[in-house]
Amino acid sequence: MKCTSTLLVLFCLFGSPAWAGDFVVDIGGFWAKTDSTVTSKALDGNPITLDFEDALALRDNQVLPYLWLGYRFNERHIVYLDWKRLHRSAANVSEVDFVIPEHPESGITAGSHIETRLDIDVARLGYAYSFYQRPNAEAGVSLGLHLMFIDLGFSGELSGCVTLPSGESECARVESGEQSVSDSVTAPLPDIGMWFNYQLYKQLWLDTHVQWFYLKVDDISGSLLDVHAGLKYTLTPDWDIGLGYNYYRVEVDWDSTELRYNYRGPMLNVRYRF
Repeated sequence: MKCTSTLLVLFCLFGSPAWAGDFVVDIGGFWAKTDSTVTSKALDGNPITLDFEDALALRDNQVLPYLWLGYRFNERHIVYLDWKRLHRSAANVSEVDFVIPEHPESGITAGSHIETRLDIDVARLGYAYSFYQRPNAEAGVSLGLHLMFIDLGFSGELSGCVTLPSGESECARVESGEQSVSDSVTAPLPDIGMWFNYQLYKQLWLDTHVQWFYLKVDDISGSLLDVHAGLKYTLTPDWDIGLGYNYYRVEVDWDSTELRYNYRGPMLNVRYRF
């Protein structure tokens, strides 16, 4: 999935909460415990859920890079953009038979050597309004749009499949490892949220937010929950360092495919204002 140019354009235009009149650059990473599944069907025609970590050997612990840019153009109005990236791949021997999601003409038979790729990029663009301001506390609401870039691919000993009148699939393995199948989708998912910052002691602040949404349009539906709680320490008037915990869950259904994805884990970030 080629999303780099799109993200660079957005990064130049929008960002995240900061003090009045300031731009902000916030860079960090998550140590993410990841769980992801996708629906398909077995060769006998019955539905099957593929666990990317258990069945397809993708790593379930990985550093997830994070970028947050923003500008507050007066005391209460904020525009923001953030981006998260999780790209994973693995090679293993399949223990199950299944048809590749969204590609009924291709499948995997048990015992096949395959390589699996699951690349997910999430960009969030939005607007926030600060409705409560005190010297030691601030709270606000947000309205945004998540853009998800999903690239799912298989290569190796793939099989050509045909669907029989009974609904079952009959597949013949291709011994060459040169074939490749991939599926990509961009899902725009709106979200609403709230955020709250509170000064605990001198330069030490509590930093929290929660965002959620549910949307169904035609044959596409999705839901999202994003929760963060952490501590932020002000090193200088321009520099902050933060440590927190994040939970992120997204479910997307398109056509006959269901993707379930979540991660959770600690987050470390550095923020610069200018």
